[in-house]
Amino acid sequence: MSRLPFQQFELYHQLMMPLLHIEADLEPAETNIIKSHARTALVFTQGMRDILNDLTFEYDIFEKLLFDLDDNYEVVKTEYATVNDPELKSIVDQLMTQMVKLQMEISDKLVDFKHASRA
Repeated sequence: MSRLPFQQFELYHQLMMPLLHIEADLEPAETNIIKSHARTALVFTQGMRDILNDLTFEYDIFEKLLFDLDDNYEVVKTEYATVNDPELKSIVDQLMTQMVKLQMEISDKLVDFKHASRA
């Protein structure tokens, strides 16, 4: 097991920031920048899912990531609901799917920990 520093969780939040603070009506040049940010966030989210079971479990850090994921998901869902660019829409849909899967996997870990601590 390896320990993922809290800074790595903060990196995830920083990667999401450009996606969380834009308007859905983008100029073509802005769309390309946002696509790049969305791809990066998607790769990072998939990577987090891949290594999640290899990390040392720290309840507070995982709980914070879960809350951040939930907040970020809602913003992305709202902001990108009306995006007209098919490529960006596809990337964002994939990102949202991966975010939900990561949320479920983290939730499972938190629930398992709660049950184990009661036993």
